[in-house]
Amino acid sequence: MAFGGGVVAWLGLAGGLAAAADHHDATAPVIEMMTTNVQGKNVYLPSTIVAVEGRPYTLSIFNTTEIPHGFSITGAGVEIVLQPNQETKVELPPLESGVYRIHCQLHPAHRSGQLLVVEADD
Repeated sequence: MAFGGGVVAWLGLAGGLAAAADHHDATAPVIEMMTTNVQGKNVYLPSTIVAVEGRPYTLSIFNTTEIPHGFSITGAGVEIVLQPNQETKVELPPLESGVYRIHCQLHPAHRSGQLLVVEADD
């Protein structure tokens, strides 16, 4: 599914969101992402991820490049450095509905992404 010209990953409805940490919540759904280089541009894939408000998720982010890259989600308290050729787990705190910018705080030219948090169906 395309959204805003990017790739969208729907995060499972049976979970929630969590803050950057060195460990991960074994009960939270794991969402896989990567930072990679496509035709000379650093990008996050998928570029848009969708979650349900107030639920924890764990992001598993793989840096496929040979250099460190930043990973920051504005307004979510997440700002880490992804080491080259390594996978990093990130806990996201429960978030309110809205659009959160995903970007590299180390390289401003890195293409940004977004986290779209939708209201829960009660």
